[in-house]
Amino acid sequence: MSGARVFFLTLAGCWLAFFALFPGLFFKAGINRVKHEVAPGRVAAVWFLDSFAILASSDVVAAGHDPYAPNPLDYLQRSHIYGPWWLRLHELGLTRADNFRVGLALVAAFVVATLSWLRPRDLRSALWYLAVFGSIPVLLAVERANNDLAIFLVLAPVVPCLLSRHASMRWLALGLVAVAADLKFYPAAAVLVLLAIAPVRELRWRVAAGVTLLVLVGWHVGGDLVRIVPLLPTAEGVFTFGAVEGWHELGWHGPWPQLLAAVFGVAIFAVCWTRRALGAWAPAPAQRSEWLYFILGATLLTACFFTGQNHDYRWVFALWLAPLLWSLPADVSAPTAVRRLAFATRWLLLTALWFDPLCTLTLSQFPGLNLAGALHWVFLIEQPLTWALFVCLLAFLAHFARGGLQALRRQEPEPVP
Repeated sequence: MSGARVFFLTLAGCWLAFFALFPGLFFKAGINRVKHEVAPGRVAAVWFLDSFAILASSDVVAAGHDPYAPNPLDYLQRSHIYGPWWLRLHELGLTRADNFRVGLALVAAFVVATLSWLRPRDLRSALWYLAVFGSIPVLLAVERANNDLAIFLVLAPVVPCLLSRHASMRWLALGLVAVAADLKFYPAAAVLVLLAIAPVRELRWRVAAGVTLLVLVGWHVGGDLVRIVPLLPTAEGVFTFGAVEGWHELGWHGPWPQLLAAVFGVAIFAVCWTRRALGAWAPAPAQRSEWLYFILGATLLTACFFTGQNHDYRWVFALWLAPLLWSLPADVSAPTAVRRLAFATRWLLLTALWFDPLCTLTLSQFPGLNLAGALHWVFLIEQPLTWALFVCLLAFLAHFARGGLQALRRQEPEPVP
């Protein structure tokens, strides 16, 4: 193990340990923790609040009640807003009493998977990875044991499967995408990564099977989704992101801002498709894993950005962007335009992860300041930077999608690398 990796693992472990041992640091970082009475006169903060909500929904189903109504078993009385499979956890013997063990296991698996993926080669890359892994949005997901961590774990094997020399393993990637979509709907966007290089015949069958699987998933969760959509909470305030956030800050609400955001997303993608900003560039064979993970993470984040307002724990998928955004700007074999785009995307991602927390921390040091009013301007200043990040991501996604569709039209099969 290299010295850079040891350095990174040590700092990452210490960073998490500080917050675990001194949970008051979460409040300093701007993460408000829900508290409840654990005994008469004794109040404690709740660890793993989001895994608790899922277990509470499962418990309410076991008790014969409607999980889509306000849940009296949850601290915040949240209704169930995810796929139906979560509601069967009680059949595995899991209840709210198991929440700490369930949340800790989920977080531990996520941390192990992430630290296994991030492999810095020098001090500078170690600091870059630490800036992404140690960002406040990732800490927020860890503190709450949000089920985006579970989606991360389900989708993490997709890229190794697609790059496998064994056809059976490559086909397994479809099942993983379908399972993730069944659990939380938005991972259906990950079907784009199924355009990864493969023999032409297999690629065509893969795409057809992927679309079919998503239709079946839609049929399975359709009834639940109809009930869930009106229950979805509006993500507002600090630690949120979405294309409509700026318009909401200016007082424009309702369906039109969201529709306009989706139209802008499609239009930007179309411009990137026609302009071909990345030219004929293709990642080197050694970059193929980084490239596909980048596409997987960028697809999920971009789909969420243009279709809704999201809490910041969705940024855990930025961890899949980090390696390529570090290596590509320094790759002298890549065209200058590609390297510049990757460099800009790197710094815009860093801004997206840290702008809110640093501004909130700084402004909170002034007791007489109207924090809500100041944050209003922070959000407005941040919006052009966030939009710029997703324009960059769309440029990469359009390049990948164009290459995949060209591969579908080829007459001769290609060997799998």
